Amino acid sequence: MPSFLPGLSEWLQHQGLPASVLIFLGFIWYELKASEARQVKRIDDLEARQEKRIDDLRADNRALGEKLDRLVERMLPAKQP
Repeated sequence: MPSFLPGLSEWLQHQGLPASVLIFLGFIWYELKASEARQVKRIDDLEARQEKRIDDLRADNRALGEKLDRLVERMLPAKQP
């Protein structure tokens, strides 16, 4: 059983629960923690993908801004000294 619940396995055994029930409870606890870890990993992966997409959009936005600047400069009349 998890170490954060000291005495739980002794209490359950004292209540007359067979070892198979304790093993089953341990398995459920293990699967719950494994599921939580998988969800955290998925969230981390999604956040990383989102950051990459944001960086790509910022680069695209900069490139479009530069193109717009060049276009506007071509359309404006040249300054006369």
